[in-house]
Amino acid sequence: MNIIRMTEEAFRPERGQYHVLTYAEEGFSPLNIHAESAGLTKDEIVAFAAQVNERGETGSLYPRAGISAVPRTLIRDVPDSAELRKQIVAFLQANRTVIKATRVAFDFRTPRVQRYVVSAIEAVMLDGENSQIEVVAIIE
Repeated sequence: MNIIRMTEEAFRPERGQYHVLTYAEEGFSPLNIHAESAGLTKDEIVAFAAQVNERGETGSLYPRAGISAVPRTLIRDVPDSAELRKQIVAFLQANRTVIKATRVAFDFRTPRVQRYVVSAIEAVMLDGENSQIEVVAIIE
């Protein structure tokens, strides 16, 4: 597995090749950027973000769009690396069994990616359970 870092500008032309994991926040956020480019409406984005945040667990727009999201609070309110790792693991389990993406992008910009987020991503991705994933892009 290759873990790379990319700017949003560099990622944009390759977006369709990746399944994106971001956080469930509607507005000027990574979720909107990716969901709008996939053709989702504002109402669909609002409903998806609300559902993920109300349940407090990772959700996905797959197969409609290659986008999944963790609850907003893990990125905006509570910098809990252990809980974020649990949510990423839940996404990766869904990826292994249903989504089957071989390229995954993590977009947790707020506008910058916090260090605890990068640590959580690296800790989970370096676990041997993710052999089907060839490329991991961390959007900065």
